[in-house]
Amino acid sequence: MGVWRFFTRRRGDRRWDLFLRATGFAALFGFPILYLFPDSAPLVWLALVGVPANGPLSPILPTAFDPLIMEIGKYAPAVRVTLVAVGIYMYTEFINWHIYAWVLSWDRMAGFRRSRIVQWGVDRFAGAPMTTVIFFAVTPLPFWVVRSLAILREYSIGRFMIATAIGRFPRFFVYAWLGAAFSVPTYIIVAVIVLGGLVAVGARIAKGQAILGDTVFDGTTKGEGAIPPVGVDPPLAASEDA
Repeated sequence: MGVWRFFTRRRGDRRWDLFLRATGFAALFGFPILYLFPDSAPLVWLALVGVPANGPLSPILPTAFDPLIMEIGKYAPAVRVTLVAVGIYMYTEFINWHIYAWVLSWDRMAGFRRSRIVQWGVDRFAGAPMTTVIFFAVTPLPFWVVRSLAILREYSIGRFMIATAIGRFPRFFVYAWLGAAFSVPTYIIVAVIVLGGLVAVGARIAKGQAILGDTVFDGTTKGEGAIPPVGVDPPLAASEDA
């Protein structure tokens, strides 16, 4: 009974609980593959690291996943690297969708949902939803923006996931191919990841934000609709209690 409680007890708020469980599941799934197929070690490593790189930590690790794909591209065929990268990204994106849907349902996010710029974005998104998702997925634009618009527009999660995969596949393939074709030194890849993280953390400190205070909406909301610190569940909307 004690073991069951240990594994089922919630850790932090919902976003971090899902993140930790997703990481643990990826690890449990990856270890048998690594044992049965030792040559798959670089791909398993990419999958394991890809969860935190694309989860709630992504706002403070904005330059992590793409350089990792370039690094793994030196040790495995580009197509395999791309398939694993897309697979783990879609796994985390499915989780991210539900985390964002939960956050956007908060009563305190009502001001954000009703804001003029958000409504304008939702209207523009509604005109060409799949094309918009693909465009954001294939470019370096912040993907949380289009994810939020899709949720607010009540866009089909199935179509959203398909469009995301269509956009991410060529992007990830290019990074995997570049890593193999030019053998980018590992120290450069590490430097890009570290510098990107330092810039993101430095920007948060400069704005007076907690480093991990909000890793869902990248600290974009203040005042009405502001997001509470990690570990605190806000009052949920009535619709979520139903």
